[in-house]
Amino acid sequence: MPSLTIDGKLIQFKEDGRTILDIAREEGIYIPTLCDHPDLPPHGGCRMCLVEVEGMRGFVTACTTPAKDNMMVDTTNDNLMRLKRSILQLLLIEHPSACVVCDEWNNCIVYRSQPFKSGLITGCTTCPSKASCELRDVIEYVGLDDLGFLPRHKEMPVERDDPFFDRDYNICILCARCVRVCDEIRGTGAISFAKRGHETRVDTAFGKSHLDSGCWFCGACIDVCPTGALSPRMMKWHGTPDEKVETTCMLCGTGCQIEFDVKWDKIMASNPGSENSEPNRGHTCVLGRFCIPSLMNAPDRLKNPTIRRDGVSVPVSWDEAYERAAEILSETAPRRVGFVGGPHHTTEAAYLLQKLARGAIGTSNVDFRGSSFASLVIRTLANTDGFTKVGTLRNLEKADWIIAVGGDFVKTHQVVAKSCYQAVAGGAPLILIGEAGVNLKRWATEYVSIKAKDVSTILSQLAEGEEKLKGVKKRHAEHIKSIVSKGKGAIVFGSGILLANNPGEAMASLLKLIGDKGRIYPTFDYGNEVGAMMAGLQSDLLPGLTSVKASSVRGKFEALWGKKIKAGLSLEQMRMAASKGELDVLYVTDGSLPAKGFKKVKHVIYQSPFPSAWTDRASVILPAAGFAEDSGTVVNMEMKQLKLKQVTPPLRNSKQDWLILSELGRKLGAEGFKYKSPKKVAKELREFTKELSSGAIVETKSVRKAADWNPMYRGAILSERIRDLKTFIDALPERERPLSTESMDDFVKRLSEQEGADTQVKEVA
Repeated sequence: MPSLTIDGKLIQFKEDGRTILDIAREEGIYIPTLCDHPDLPPHGGCRMCLVEVEGMRGFVTACTTPAKDNMMVDTTNDNLMRLKRSILQLLLIEHPSACVVCDEWNNCIVYRSQPFKSGLITGCTTCPSKASCELRDVIEYVGLDDLGFLPRHKEMPVERDDPFFDRDYNICILCARCVRVCDEIRGTGAISFAKRGHETRVDTAFGKSHLDSGCWFCGACIDVCPTGALSPRMMKWHGTPDEKVETTCMLCGTGCQIEFDVKWDKIMASNPGSENSEPNRGHTCVLGRFCIPSLMNAPDRLKNPTIRRDGVSVPVSWDEAYERAAEILSETAPRRVGFVGGPHHTTEAAYLLQKLARGAIGTSNVDFRGSSFASLVIRTLANTDGFTKVGTLRNLEKADWIIAVGGDFVKTHQVVAKSCYQAVAGGAPLILIGEAGVNLKRWATEYVSIKAKDVSTILSQLAEGEEKLKGVKKRHAEHIKSIVSKGKGAIVFGSGILLANNPGEAMASLLKLIGDKGRIYPTFDYGNEVGAMMAGLQSDLLPGLTSVKASSVRGKFEALWGKKIKAGLSLEQMRMAASKGELDVLYVTDGSLPAKGFKKVKHVIYQSPFPSAWTDRASVILPAAGFAEDSGTVVNMEMKQLKLKQVTPPLRNSKQDWLILSELGRKLGAEGFKYKSPKKVAKELREFTKELSSGAIVETKSVRKAADWNPMYRGAILSERIRDLKTFIDALPERERPLSTESMDDFVKRLSEQEGADTQVKEVA
């Protein structure tokens, strides 16, 4: 095995293209660097990782030099350290650096660990990145205590006009990390370097706002910034957290791992999880990066149980609330009771909600406010035994070709878009069919612009290998067919396929087209739609995705719960029954459910973390914990079970969903609700569903149109609660407008009319 020596230490390694810096890090040898980052390819721009290699001329950058057998590497000799100090001195000419040469430097670190709030950063003490500044770490390592040159600060205004984060380029060190991650990893290219020399800065094209530049506010630039030049506006001054806890985000179906900064039992900031945490591996979207603290700490959260007396909601104890809810449920005929959950429950809570309905009340009028898209996908996969065809985002990056259809997942699922772009950047052709955003069009090898209703037709033609493709010229059709005929493909698709003439045919064609080697990637809109269906939270399904018509399986649950089970009413059927006065009680756990059609319902039991249109109508309100306060499991778009770990205690007097449902089940006198933890619920769910493999799955009956992107969570419309998110979403339609087809002559004529001036266009020979 080859070996090299670093600072006198003999190290054996595999000669697989890793650099000197890679080997040193693995062995715990510190080599300073400012431009290098694990997510980015080697750059060699900052020169801080310079090392001396015996036999090589001059000094070389450790981040770009491959490790070779018999290398003798020195990282700390006097000449190297002197050179690095000189480089840092030049860099600090433009950087607020008074703290570096201050006599109280060490005392500040010990006694003023938190940054001081300031409109303008003048040194480490007023920098929000005081505790995590990589530049300061390098300064301390090389032993720099003298600036050497007169400072020449840039004196640029701090940019605060765009949403979510502030940009103070006075402390930017031009490491290019933000530019590179935006372009090379996320595929957006919203920022670049502008101007030259002392005036060089990071900027957008033509100095536009980030809203207009195409920025998706994913926060990747902040995550790689080594200084405080980029900082999240709402999270920058909380100081050192008491702890950091990683859990699963439930704001969409991707299932990203998010790390929360916790202080005083509250979430202060959210960051991407570890680079090793699947599926997002250190990346996230605008929702996960910036919106969760505001959502979880909302001042109007439901904090105490209430019951309605004389038309007024009165705070009561939990026991009183359970008593009243149990009274309402037990006094009503089961067929006149409905249960409607949501796609943001844990799988355990979804299981208990349907068990409460079927096992305690005796009704199968159960459903959840999810999307017909998830129902179409899961039922089709269950019918065709196609779950093995669902891929991981890591596999997506290795696809030989990609088809994107049914939505703009750059907008709705930014982490999925990142993996897609990595495949495209690696040479995989992207075929875009139907609806598309600016980024997808820019990445696409072939763009098939067709009406949404024709998607099923063209997918069927591709799957059947037909010679012609509807709406596609012969040359382009031949190119597309040649692409999908080779290698391992990937099909990323969204709820837009519901607009096809035949969504079921479109789904079947996707599975046939992908074959045995390829993989599909359904971009579910909500957090745990898959888990809710697998838990049996639909009127015609039992836990385990088995139809209630499967008598042998149904019999097991009837014996277990002591109740007869038959197909009940779906959500839309419950709405219709309620409008006719045939539904007396509705148990709602997701405030996002529209109240239309349910006005005649006598009693509403509302269980949620947030107020909604149901709050004023509820006979009983049971305040639930938010997902960051909950525990259990969820199933993401990769069909993987992910853990939801409790980050903070439930707010005030609220409780986790599984606990509320367990305690209410016991109050109703039902057997089988004595759970001590969600793990016990999960164990029961596995035990009673592992053999459920018989029974036909009922096909989805209704298809809703895909809505505009408007993220919600259990009654909370995020854009109504988070001003920056509303600003961002409101700007999206303008960004998606097609480029003007106006001629230059017409443009000049229109401009001259607007300015009221005579403008002449001279021909240039």
